[in-house]
Amino acid sequence: MTESGLTAKALRRPVTVTMAFLALTLLGLVAARLLPLEMWPGLEIPQITVQVPYEGGSPAEVEREITNVLEESLATLSGVKRMRSGSSQTESWVRMDFNWDEAIGNKVVEVRERVDAVRHRLPADVERVLIWQFSTEDMPVLNIRLSSTRDLSAAWDLLDKQLKRPLERLPGVSRVALYGVQPQEIQIRLIPERLTALGLDHQQLAEQLMAQNFVNSAGQIRSANQVWQVSQKGEYRDIESIQRLTVRPGIRLGDVADIAYRQPEMVEGRHLDRTYAVGLDLFKESGANLVEVADRIHAVIDQVKDNPQFEGIELFIMDDQAAGVKMSLQDLATAGGVGALLSFAVLFLFIRNPLTTALIVVAVPLSVIITLGLMYLLGYTLNVLSMMGLLLAVGMLIDNSVVISESVLHQQAPNRRQAVILGVDKVALAVMAGTLTTAIVFLPNIFGVKVQLTVFLEHVAISICIALFCSLLISRTLLPLLLYRFGHFGQQARRFDAPRYRRLLSWVLNHPKATGAIALVVLASTALPMSQVKNADDDEGDPRRLYVNYQLEGRHSLATSEAMIDRMEAYLYANQEAFGIESVYSYYAPNELQTTLLLLEDLPMPKKALMEKISEGFPKYTHARPVFGWNGDDDRGMRLYLRGRSTEVLMALAEQLVPMLARMEGLSQVRSDVKGGEQELIVQFDRLKLARLGLDLQQSAEVVATALRGQNLRSFRHDPSGEIQIKLQWQPQWRQSLAQMRELPLGKVEGRVITLGQVATLTEQPRLEEIRHEGRQTALAIGANLEGRDYNDLKKEITELMDTLRLPEGYSYSFGGGFQYQDESQQLMVTNMLLAIAMIYIVMAALFESLLLPTAVISSILFSITGVFWTFLLTGASMTVMGMIGILVLMGIVVNNGIVLVDQINQREADLDRLKQAIIDAAISRLRPVLMTVATTILGLLPLAVWETRIAGGGPSYTPMAIAIIGGLAFSTLTSLFLVPYLYLMLCKLRHQVAIGVGRVVARVDRWLPMLR
Repeated sequence: MTESGLTAKALRRPVTVTMAFLALTLLGLVAARLLPLEMWPGLEIPQITVQVPYEGGSPAEVEREITNVLEESLATLSGVKRMRSGSSQTESWVRMDFNWDEAIGNKVVEVRERVDAVRHRLPADVERVLIWQFSTEDMPVLNIRLSSTRDLSAAWDLLDKQLKRPLERLPGVSRVALYGVQPQEIQIRLIPERLTALGLDHQQLAEQLMAQNFVNSAGQIRSANQVWQVSQKGEYRDIESIQRLTVRPGIRLGDVADIAYRQPEMVEGRHLDRTYAVGLDLFKESGANLVEVADRIHAVIDQVKDNPQFEGIELFIMDDQAAGVKMSLQDLATAGGVGALLSFAVLFLFIRNPLTTALIVVAVPLSVIITLGLMYLLGYTLNVLSMMGLLLAVGMLIDNSVVISESVLHQQAPNRRQAVILGVDKVALAVMAGTLTTAIVFLPNIFGVKVQLTVFLEHVAISICIALFCSLLISRTLLPLLLYRFGHFGQQARRFDAPRYRRLLSWVLNHPKATGAIALVVLASTALPMSQVKNADDDEGDPRRLYVNYQLEGRHSLATSEAMIDRMEAYLYANQEAFGIESVYSYYAPNELQTTLLLLEDLPMPKKALMEKISEGFPKYTHARPVFGWNGDDDRGMRLYLRGRSTEVLMALAEQLVPMLARMEGLSQVRSDVKGGEQELIVQFDRLKLARLGLDLQQSAEVVATALRGQNLRSFRHDPSGEIQIKLQWQPQWRQSLAQMRELPLGKVEGRVITLGQVATLTEQPRLEEIRHEGRQTALAIGANLEGRDYNDLKKEITELMDTLRLPEGYSYSFGGGFQYQDESQQLMVTNMLLAIAMIYIVMAALFESLLLPTAVISSILFSITGVFWTFLLTGASMTVMGMIGILVLMGIVVNNGIVLVDQINQREADLDRLKQAIIDAAISRLRPVLMTVATTILGLLPLAVWETRIAGGGPSYTPMAIAIIGGLAFSTLTSLFLVPYLYLMLCKLRHQVAIGVGRVVARVDRWLPMLR
């Protein structure tokens, strides 16, 4: 008996141990209030985006002048995993993905330096180059939509002063974005007829307007005893001062322009419940408690609703991270609470003693509370991933206590102190090994190759590992102390003879060949469910939302786009009850339409059937084809990327492929990212005509640009509402028809007005709305939703289709989206599982001081995987990444029972003749704790397997993970109770035979050596 061990010290110092755990408990309770509550852990996503807003250029021009320049500069940046870019008439963007282990802050500095190095090569009218680096803390915590029967498009002042600014002042709120409504601007609308008649040059006029609106420092005046700072102010003080500006002697600006406060031209719009809507996004500060910030925001929103100025305005919360976290926390708490009650109930059925049950059960809440305190000290947050880890740990926290209490209560020592120390020492090695193997399976994910899955899984692992080691500490210190002090009731555990198990185990050990054959057949049967179980995507999207994309062809007026939305909304609201629709939110722009259906909790039919029913009645459009959108983003659904030099060739290939893919089983809503019907108007100036007329080519082009898109001047800073943009532009009618544009006056020569149509050729040609690059090559994506189809089978079928096509030389294809995500995640998970098995073996070999015996325990992992796939096949579930996480957790759990059993056999130290009986006796003695720990773990996870509990309320389901753990653990336990003893016996016999053989060889060598000499 070891009196110097941890348990003996705890028994010698009961007050110290009690106070230590009391202090840790108080720390955990305080930390539960102080821990930042987040949706996701604060992570810097290894992705940098360079964005260059540029209005009015064609996609080809933006690609040539901006995108190619940026890509060339950024291409030599080290550590870039993937580079994508896009060029449209409004912007250029380049997005770079890096490895997760890159120092992304340093990369942002490098990107900024490379962009600055080529800044001079960008067009002169590029105003800003934005560099974005995304973090999980940059996600909006609330998305609010405001709708009203009254016109909100001109309600900037009301919404800014009465809603936006009060929200910005709240503690914890970092930024509030208001869109769908814009502040007024001062528009200087030039009258070209008067400019031409007076011979005024619009470019000189713009320069004059800029030059006369300034504030600068002129220096200092120093006297003997005073210093004055001299500032020169030439700002416009009011709109009348702009109108009175002298542009030529006797001519004022108001004579050649219409100057007034006006609303900027609407370029997009939103509807909520068939009325115009305004959007509001709120972002929180880093480290602020999500739920507390959301509560403050809701309080302000409630006050705003009572404001008479907001009468008739509805504030609708589209997305609320705090609600998702609360829902996830509530779901996990409910599932964990029900699972814990079931586990405690089955534990009581085994022990039949309320006091002993209570002593064992105390490890669970205490471990969780202490874990919260340690997470706070280590700087972690309480988020959906750490809560997931705590939930998984609940079923395992009781295992150590069960094993130790069973060992202690079986002892027949003269006094309780000796019984407690002896009982703990007998299983201390097994308990330590079990805890280490459960925790060590996560090491490859924490310290190995970093991808999105392993980075997020790290936060699951941290909470599990901390809770397990807390449980180990409690089982070695506090639990023995409680058993010693209060365990006088029911000290003798109930005997568990199990005659049927004894007979079956005896038969297994007496018929090694038949048992081995049965084991191989069971293991080989894994091939059947593995071939039948489908690989699927985790994220099936929010179950309460449907997204309609319109596949709009061409660009249209905003009124035309809104009319299309009106028709769709009329159809949906006419069938609102039949479709189970709560609200409809729509977004529309000249080149994009989207409608979001917010569904009721209780749908009238399954979601898939509902989508089919709704799509059957979609309105018919001339220039659009509404379909339900791709699931998720670029990392979800099916994506096939075509690459090559010519955009036209890629478009032709896409038109050929889309109908072929649409005929494949399991693919729906197949579409490419090419939007047909886009037209570009090419203005080709005749240089000879311009030179003959004495007109400058550059000035003529600037006249056209000002007429069509306007020119921003220095802002007006003396408005009561704040800084206001001043914009120089022409009357709107000049950009509303092609015929009007041909008559656009460029200047006056010899008393004759020269129009654009006289010196330039205007031709129409089709174009892409956006030119995409993938790896600096022109690329085009074809995507679709997956419906009940295995990823690997579908990828093989698409590959066969692509092999039948003869792509032109220099053109290629690749898979992305869900294919890439699943392949990357599953390959890494398989690799990490193999590493976990190796580390489990290393831990057991080190603890048992044997290279052979751990092999008997490792067999339980193989049979657990057999159980997982048979369970998936019988339940009809698909294998997802969440299922593979379940297998990873399972690997650390299933070896625990084998470790306890092998350790028990080793302690009996029987020779080979008595080994079989020793194995049977040890297996019988460990049957009861094995069944207890397995039952508590399974019942603890049962609610997750049965209920539709999801990460953050609308993310991937916990069900595949719970099914994997339950099915694998149940099947592995059933087989391990027989096969671990069987393999232990076979390995011992093998070791004995090998030892005999080696001894004979050594003896022969000893006999031959003298003869050779």
